[in-house]
Amino acid sequence: MYLTGTDSQLEIFLKTVYDSLLDEYYNTSTPKQIEESTGFYYDTKKDEFVRFPKVKSMGIADIIFGKAPRPTGDKTAYVKEKEGATRKNQLPEEYAHLQDRLDAFLKENKLKADGATFLIDGRNAYQPNVTISPTPKKAKTTCYMCGHDTHAASEVSGTVFPLITSSAGIKSFNSGCESPFSVCWMCDYIGKFVPVPGYYSMNGDNTFIFLIYSQSFEKMNDVFEPFEGAKKYDANRFRNFEERLGAYFQKSYEQFFSFMYTVYLTTCTVNPGGEEESEIDLEALFDINISKAPVSFYVLQFQELGQSCIGKLVWNFTEAVYLFRLFAALFESEIDLKKVMQGFVDYDQPKNESKTIVRNRICEAILKKQHITDLVEPFVYHISRSEKKFIKPAFDFVEAYEHILYEGDTMKQELINTAVSLGKSIGLTLGTQGKKARGDLFRLRKARKPEDFLNEVNRIQMKYGASVTADLYNKGEAFDENFTEFKQFCMIAALNSYNAKTSDKPSSGEENHD
Repeated sequence: MYLTGTDSQLEIFLKTVYDSLLDEYYNTSTPKQIEESTGFYYDTKKDEFVRFPKVKSMGIADIIFGKAPRPTGDKTAYVKEKEGATRKNQLPEEYAHLQDRLDAFLKENKLKADGATFLIDGRNAYQPNVTISPTPKKAKTTCYMCGHDTHAASEVSGTVFPLITSSAGIKSFNSGCESPFSVCWMCDYIGKFVPVPGYYSMNGDNTFIFLIYSQSFEKMNDVFEPFEGAKKYDANRFRNFEERLGAYFQKSYEQFFSFMYTVYLTTCTVNPGGEEESEIDLEALFDINISKAPVSFYVLQFQELGQSCIGKLVWNFTEAVYLFRLFAALFESEIDLKKVMQGFVDYDQPKNESKTIVRNRICEAILKKQHITDLVEPFVYHISRSEKKFIKPAFDFVEAYEHILYEGDTMKQELINTAVSLGKSIGLTLGTQGKKARGDLFRLRKARKPEDFLNEVNRIQMKYGASVTADLYNKGEAFDENFTEFKQFCMIAALNSYNAKTSDKPSSGEENHD
């Protein structure tokens, strides 16, 4: 794409585009800030005071340029007490004739003059400095980013490319680049732009960014409209997509998992954007993710450190088709993914940042097509250590998910079914005995070897009359080779059935707290 025109026309056009960029992405305000409009300036042409809302660059724009807003017009300092001020917010002599009107304006609108300066002919706003110089001139240096010679350059920094912390921390193999490294005015200009197919979520001092990418510019243009439907700012502009899986999504992988679920619902279902989940639209899935060129998602995490931020994660996710088909399969199996994700929150943790550590690991494993029984089994027993917990959504989910991963592997499918059947039988049998049989369940879980596990199963069978499927003893070598995973499935199923049975019919003298 090329822009043609006279030097002055190009300069005016680029300046207009830049001003529009700042208004749309940098100088943003929440509905509450707009309603309050606590800022003000004096308009000399209209001879009146004008209110304006506070602004804050959020998300991707804040990563590019997170400095404080500056006056867009003129300003003058209020007279300080040590300089002879006799009242609060006293204007200097040249504006003393406005003092009574200023006091009345502040009182009438219930405002306070924040800061030490009186603004004139313009509000405070974010104004990243850029040079717009389309007129050809003699080159002075070589651009670090694009390698072109340029007559107008600025020092390379994080406002040009967020992953660059300073010119001291970068290297270049271009012999024309001289230290300190510089960038041309065009790269500096483009570096301030916020990617339109970009989504973000801010949590504490972390900002998570999700960028849609394809090598085909035509494909990017085709998917722009459907992906734009997933955008929705929350009231405080802490994110620009709706969290359809509930709250407490704080860490990188769980944030991205939640984002991808929203993208799936708004782009690849027969009722995109609807309040309720619907079945998958395979044609839309193909058009958006496969047709012409594949689409991938870049996941980035930035963490604030003082006045700057550092990159913590850069990851390219290329398995959207797998993930969307997984969502569809869970829907067909009537798995409520929102309940599942809420069930993976450890509400007993005293610190909020610790409540979703395990869920983040589970989401990471799912995104990477890895098994999750080794994460889910210790988690459900951890949260159930002091009282019964409703873990059925977690059990149903892990069973369905692992069956999907082992699709086509008949032996593993049968092993899962045997483990689940055994766990249900043990859990229901022990559940009829109430709290006194709880120790037997945890004793079975402590078995570390196949023979010890089978001995504990036989003991429970003899003691309580549990029904044990003959398949357990027919698996032989397969059981030994997959013992750890088998036991994890069995113990999740057993705890789920035990909790369900003791909740439905508490034993004599036992109080049901659920």
